[in-house]
This record gives sequence, structure tokens and C-alpha cells, in this order.
Amino acid sequence: MSEKISIGSVIKFGGAYIAYIIGSGFATGQEIVQFYTSYGMLSIAAVLISMFLFAWVGATVMRHGYESTVSGDNTGAYQKFCGKHLGTFYEYFVAFFLFCVVVIMLSGAGATLNEYYGLNHYVGSAAMAIVVYLAYVFGLKGLINIIGTIGPVIIVFTIGVGIISILNSTGDLSSANSIIASMEIPKASPQWWLSGLLYAAYNIFGSIIFLSELGKNAKSSKEASMGGAFGGITLMVGTLLMNVAFLANISEVGALEIPTLYLADRISPVIGVIFSVVLILGIFSTAAPMTWTVCDRITKEGTVKSKVVAAVVVILAFIGGQLPFGQLVGTIYPWTGYLGCLLFICLAVYEIKNRKSL
Repeated sequence: MSEKISIGSVIKFGGAYIAYIIGSGFATGQEIVQFYTSYGMLSIAAVLISMFLFAWVGATVMRHGYESTVSGDNTGAYQKFCGKHLGTFYEYFVAFFLFCVVVIMLSGAGATLNEYYGLNHYVGSAAMAIVVYLAYVFGLKGLINIIGTIGPVIIVFTIGVGIISILNSTGDLSSANSIIASMEIPKASPQWWLSGLLYAAYNIFGSIIFLSELGKNAKSSKEASMGGAFGGITLMVGTLLMNVAFLANISEVGALEIPTLYLADRISPVIGVIFSVVLILGIFSTAAPMTWTVCDRITKEGTVKSKVVAAVVVILAFIGGQLPFGQLVGTIYPWTGYLGCLLFICLAVYEIKNRKSL
């Protein structure tokens, strides 16, 4: 008997995965420039490395999430793949790491709303905090429905801006390497291939619990796997197109804080305004599920206690968002990438052992 597959569900799951990953760093283009574009034409190969990892991990973890509901296995995702001791460490560290990311997202929301709409930084940050809290109250299924819709919107916009910018570019891709060599563009790592590996590792490291829970909402193992693979591939197709657009316009965007906004504004001021909304959606679509993941580590959703815990987490994140957390996060992010690489190894070993036992 064939497994149940709903294309709509596959798109929704893939969209939720995309929305979880994107955040403000991707939407502004800063992550793309530092992790990919700064390496010139080799950045395309780095994107393909990330694409494989995003698709493989998404498909694998979501499939295991679905299968755990069938088998009744309640083992935590990190402990399942990495063993009791390393898995337990990961579970606690991830909660702390994701809380730091939520702090940065709330701060970013305040800064973005202040820059584009003149709204007071504290008001903008508080508004995002309230919306994130309300999203938690709706529960994971409600959250999946919300961000599952937001994800495709963000990625379609990104792909559209990327394609139009490439077609309208006055630059020459063949000269991108020489132009980059004359500029001081920050690089995420010493080597292009390591950057492609670390980008996927850093992003996926904190996604395992969410992806596992996402898979539990699928109707079949195949639907879960397809949702994860679709999300990973689509995310990196958008990244690839935007990266090529940056390479083609590197002399203009290489030194900008928000290169995506420059490209969107160049197409049309109206597109630039729409981008500001997309950026806010990107921040929300990352902050909301990450808040859920942090709270889930403390207590299960649906209880009065869980709502109180979520309120405390969001309030602390709002307070933290007013502080200069840049140095703290600048230290945590690189190490998180390397911890993510170890997670990839654990997942591969688990898959090999699991297949041999079948």
C-alpha cells in the first residue's frame, strides 16, 4: 500500500523549515555575503555543499520524527542520534543558544521597525515579543500553519529579487573574483568549503527538535522526508540566486549592511518597502519557533505553566535585546557551527547502524 502524501502538506512542512532557518541574517543578505559571496565564484560550490546538508538532515530528522510517533519512541532527538551523554549536553546547550538567537531577533525587530517606520526601538522590540508570545499560545500546530505560509512568501520574494537583479545587472560575473580581492569583505571561515559546511551546521544544530516535531505532524514517512528535502533544497536555491546577484553587483553591495534591500530598492522603491515587511516576517518566523523550542525544553505546551514559562522567556529575551549581546553571540555562533559538524557525524553513524539492523 502506497504511503499518504499531500503536496500541500509537503509545501507547508518545507515552508515551516525555511521560515525557521531564514531569520534576519538571511533576509538582509549579510549571512549570504559572509558565508558565500566573499569567496567569489567558489561560493557556488559552497552553496551546493550547504544544499545537500540542509536537504539530507531535513529529510532524515523529519522522517525519524514521524517514525517515533508510530513506534511510540519518546527518546529526545539529540539523545537518539548522539547518545545519552552528548545528546543531553546538546539539549541544554541548544536551549541556551536558541534563547540568545531570540534575543538578537527581538533586538533586530526593534532596529528594523525604527529604521523603516520611525517606531521607537523599545516599542518595536516589545511588539515583536508580544506577537511571538501569542504565537506560542496558539501551539505548535498553529505555529506550523502560520510560519509554513510565511516561509514560501519569503523565499519566493528572495528568488524574485535575485533573478531580476541578475537580469538587470550591469556587472560582469567574470570580474567578481578580482573585485572581491580588492575589497575587505568579512569571511565566515578561512576556506570556502568549510564556510558551506559551517553555515548548514550552525543553522541545523538548533533545528533538530523543531524538525523532529514537524515530522510528527506528517501523514507518512515519505511525506515527512519530502517536506524536509523540499525545504532544504528550496532554501538554498533562493540562497544561490541571491548569491549570484550579489556577485554580479559586488562593487555596489559588498560593503553594505543590508545588500538585499539595496537590490530590492533598485528594482523599485515599492519593492523596497515590501522587503521591509518580508524582513519583519523573517524575524518573526525564526523567533517564534525558537521560543517554542526553548520553552519545550522546560515544559510541554498546552498548560498554564507553559504559558507562564513562555511569558518569562519572552520578557527576558526582550530585556536582553536591549543589551550589546554582539560579543557573546560572536563567540557562540562559530563554536555552534563546529558542534553542528559533530552532530552531522552522529546522524550519519546513526543512519548507517540503523540500516544495518534492518
